[in-house]
Amino acid sequence: MFGITKCIMRGASRQQLTSKRGRNHYKGTGSGAMGRHTKRGGYFIEWEKVRSFVVPDLTDFKLLPYVSRSTQKTTGAFTAKDYFNKVEAVAPEKLVS
Repeated sequence: MFGITKCIMRGASRQQLTSKRGRNHYKGTGSGAMGRHTKRGGYFIEWEKVRSFVVPDLTDFKLLPYVSRSTQKTTGAFTAKDYFNKVEAVAPEKLVS
């Protein structure tokens, strides 16, 4: 009886996953192959396997996305010079405590 439970529990490790234990652990992304490789090195997409997302009709949807309505419209690219002009300058004597 104890031999059976020992075999069952051999693969189920419930210990902490540390950096030393997880060096061979590949978690993956959960995505599967959407096609197959051909004999000549190409890739054939099987459209039955391609994921398609169905979005419901949101015309009369009452909730709005969480975006502030008071955001300012930007004109052009935001450069480092623009950033330093917006950031309040700190005096060097305030940096030393």
